[in-house]
Amino acid sequence: MSAAAGRCARPGGRRGSVGVMAAMMMAALVGIGGLALNQATLHHRGLLQRQTTQAAALAGAAKLSTYYASGTNSSAAIVSAAQTIATANMPTATYGTIVPAANVVLGNWNGTTGVFTPLSAGNTSPDAVRVTGLATVANGNPIAGLMPGLVGNATRDYQTVAIASYGTGQTWNTIITNDLSGSFSSAIGNQRAADKAILNCVRTAAGSASQFGITTHTGVSAIFQPLSQASANFATLSARIDTLRSCGNSGAPPCTGSNVASALYSARQQFKATAFNGTRKNIVIITDGVPNATNRTYTKADGVFLTDSATTGICSNNCTDANLWTATLNQATLARSEGISISTIYYSGNTHSSQRAAYAAQLAQLTGGTGVAMVAPTTGQISGVFAGFCATMSSALKAVY
Repeated sequence: MSAAAGRCARPGGRRGSVGVMAAMMMAALVGIGGLALNQATLHHRGLLQRQTTQAAALAGAAKLSTYYASGTNSSAAIVSAAQTIATANMPTATYGTIVPAANVVLGNWNGTTGVFTPLSAGNTSPDAVRVTGLATVANGNPIAGLMPGLVGNATRDYQTVAIASYGTGQTWNTIITNDLSGSFSSAIGNQRAADKAILNCVRTAAGSASQFGITTHTGVSAIFQPLSQASANFATLSARIDTLRSCGNSGAPPCTGSNVASALYSARQQFKATAFNGTRKNIVIITDGVPNATNRTYTKADGVFLTDSATTGICSNNCTDANLWTATLNQATLARSEGISISTIYYSGNTHSSQRAAYAAQLAQLTGGTGVAMVAPTTGQISGVFAGFCATMSSALKAVY
């Protein structure tokens, strides 16, 4: 056989080697592509869960004030808000329960140490919400791999955590209205403590430009402390709070009944200054909610006119307790229409125990905006008052991991 004939005896040898190599390269490329696609899918899935957990934490923290409403100390609305937003982002039918109810935990955030501490029996004033998102085998919803037989494990466990609390550094201007009437004299110490707690809240959790003021009322109102920058004047404002006295005492107004409408009217007028345009404005009313009319002529400054431009009022010389309450409701409505949030803090004062629940519920009708109704009959609940008001601020993420 010739050499040429010998070479023709193996016509497909080289092509066969090339085919095997091509197949091996194709398999490698498919594997690399599958790995890349699998990693991209896992990354996208993890990012979606991370964003969902953050949104759930913010939604829960935005409802923190409900924990303090009427002294119920219930976390139901907070858990519901967190789970609702989580389900909206990642439907249960597709992803399972990403945020179980037990994974929405209330507690306190330490901004200095960066540590979240869940509530305990000795601490009932939460200022933060921790949400843990789960996609795990134990939770029944692990992340399925795109090509498990090719790139490894069939499923992956993934956990995300986000902590949100109030305080975004926004301007948070606040006027407290203090009841100095005779029937509320027993609560003057509670009022001073609540004033200081709220002042500290405005100073520490809000923007440095935030202003704080106090308006008092008996049957008439008075500006006890004009709006002043809380952070720059903290010591002066604290000292000023210490001088609060009930009516009839030295340095206090005479006792002339009780009319919250007059204090609301005064606070509204103070917030009409151009410096407060476009800012967050809040009124916190501290009272027992009991109106007490006296035999005198009531004017616009008493809050009894339906609008600021009206020339006649709900009543004039013969105002009744019911008239003053109607005026109070109207002033609260006007304040809310002007973008002012209203919170109320009820103390029982000298009100008979059989009437306290009714007056607390009545006072709660004044709230609006981001405000909340708080019931704090004892000095031991001052921390709750502080956290309850601060919790009405906008929420911000404090930690994500």
